[in-house]
Amino acid sequence: MLPQGQIFLVKDLYSDFKRHDLGPALYEREYDATLVTEFVTEPLWSVGFSAPYGHDGRSINLDSVIRHHGGDAAASAARYAGLDSRGKSQVVGDLQTLVLFPPDDTASNLNTGNAADIDDIQNPVSRSSINLGALFHIPEEGPE
Repeated sequence: MLPQGQIFLVKDLYSDFKRHDLGPALYEREYDATLVTEFVTEPLWSVGFSAPYGHDGRSINLDSVIRHHGGDAAASAARYAGLDSRGKSQVVGDLQTLVLFPPDDTASNLNTGNAADIDDIQNPVSRSSINLGALFHIPEEGPE
């Protein structure tokens, strides 16, 4: 099949795709000794399950990566640092909801649309395709 060239819309990407100076805590040294000081904003649409964080993976959780930001993001990092523990938990909690597929919707357990498959969830043959109507809760496309 060839692409049809139709327009499509991607929602909730959460990136500006611009280069930003994130401050010295996140600078990286290249093999030729040059210093990389700017990084393209990564989309946040899967940040809820994509640890470790940062361009080099040095932040093990969302709180850590937010606190490491400086440079162009220093004001945002400072506002986050100034929040009480409940506020920080709310920010991190909101970020953790940004996933492409919730953890319980993996290829191994998505509804195939075939009721007979429900009894044999471990059979890889029955998991070779999925019913996307079930994934996106479209009733006319199959059972949930």
